[in-house]
Amino acid sequence: MRTQLLTGALAVAATSALIGLGTAPGSAQTLDPTPDPMTPGVTHERGILMACTGDLGSRPVRVNLYENRTYGNYLEVQLGEGGGADEVGVSRQVKKPFVTRGSVRAAASLDGTKVRVTGTAVATTKVKKVREVVEDAGLRIVSKGTHTRLRDDLVLTYGTRSAELDCGDAFVYRLTVTKTSIVD
Repeated sequence: MRTQLLTGALAVAATSALIGLGTAPGSAQTLDPTPDPMTPGVTHERGILMACTGDLGSRPVRVNLYENRTYGNYLEVQLGEGGGADEVGVSRQVKKPFVTRGSVRAAASLDGTKVRVTGTAVATTKVKKVREVVEDAGLRIVSKGTHTRLRDDLVLTYGTRSAELDCGDAFVYRLTVTKTSIVD
């Protein structure tokens, strides 16, 4: 079920990343130019999505690595939860892919401290056909294509502390995304 929800989310993830999912306004770092992801039309999208969690001591960790050849590559890291002083996060767009020949490398500055995600991610032979329909911001977004499961082994390093990451959803996607206006 979670993977099914992520399929539809891929179509709007670039927009969400631009505004900084889970982070304070203004903390999302973006690169220009990218096409407007909320313009009606058809796109052929390819990339990788890795949604990971872990624990850094007593603090929960959430990491999303999102590569999209059409809309860009986004890293999102959140430490802590519940919106208290313990919660900090960053969302940033980068030019270079996070996964190259099976090696994963991503980095950002989080609350003045360097955070790195490193490890491996290799495509398996598990391919799933997907079709998802989502309505968002006045658009009907239909995503059709495939997800190829990734076998991953990732570690988050924050300063001198490390945490193993569990990527329950990690896949390579190839989608045809059709966006049509549902507003008069």
